[in-house]
Parts: sequence; C-alpha cells; structure tokens
Amino acid sequence: MGDGSTTISLNLASLGKDAAALCTTLRSEPATTWSHQALDIMTAQDLAKRALFLFLHFSAQPACVLPEGRQALAHLGHVAESAQVVSSELAAALARKAENARVAALRSAKPIFIGPSPAQHIAVALDLLAKVPAQCTEGAKWVSTAERLQTARDRAASTTPPLPASAPTAPPRRH
Repeated sequence: MGDGSTTISLNLASLGKDAAALCTTLRSEPATTWSHQALDIMTAQDLAKRALFLFLHFSAQPACVLPEGRQALAHLGHVAESAQVVSSELAAALARKAENARVAALRSAKPIFIGPSPAQHIAVALDLLAKVPAQCTEGAKWVSTAERLQTARDRAASTTPPLPASAPTAPPRRH
C-alpha cells in the first residue's frame, strides 16, 4: 500500500470520526444560540471541504483509472455530497429559525408556515450525517484496494522483459 493510499485512508477515517462527533453533538445538544448553529454549519462545511480535497488528491493518482479507483472516487464523491447537503440543511434550519423569530417579533403578523421547519431540516441533516462514517470506511477500502492493485501493476510492468524488436519499418535503401 502506497503512502497516498495510507494518507487518504487515514484522512477518511478522521473525517468519519468527525462526522460521527458532529452527529452526536447535533443529537445531544440542540443548537439554541445563533453562534452554536453557525459553528455546526462551519463544521459541516469543513467536512465537505476535506472530502473534496481527498477526492481531488485521489483523482490525480494513477490508481483512479482502475475500476476499483473509480469506485473509490464514487465513494469520495458521496462523502463530499453528503457533507455539502448536511451543511445546506443546517444553514436552511438557521435561516428558517431567523425568519420565524422575525415573524414572531411582529405583533400583527400571522405566522406563515411554508416549507420544512428548522427541526425537519436538522432531521434530514442528521440522517445524512449518520451515513458518512460508513461511506468513509467503504471509500477507504476501495482506495486501499485500488492503490494495492496499481502497485502490483507497476511492479509487474517494471519486471516484464522488453518485447523483441520487430522488423525494420524503414523502407529499404536503393543503391
């Protein structure tokens, strides 16, 4: 297993742990302050940024052209997508909470309920976030497999004797 694979696998494991920690935080400590909610959004955005960086890093490696490498890229893409959607849902919950507070502050305004509530946005985010650690684990397996196969191919190519020279391709000389 190459250094790139180890690095990506370790980073995926770390990303999965951080996603699980955010999930636990969202479930156990509902965000009651604006700043707490904003920090949760920033944490989700950081997860997405890290997942996209891993995607970019792996896509530059020769192993990504193997079927296993394409599978790894798909898993890395799913992790990035999930983290982006989690961030989006948490931001939507914050916006809805702010709108609800604005409407509640207007004495004559009647509340208008259009779209999901903040709690519904957070529930969607939690559902997606709960899947990220498993996606990271699966992605790490595919990255590792692709890297091992690429290393084996590279090793086989370097030990393969050159093919015998073929017939000359230059036209015969005239005297």
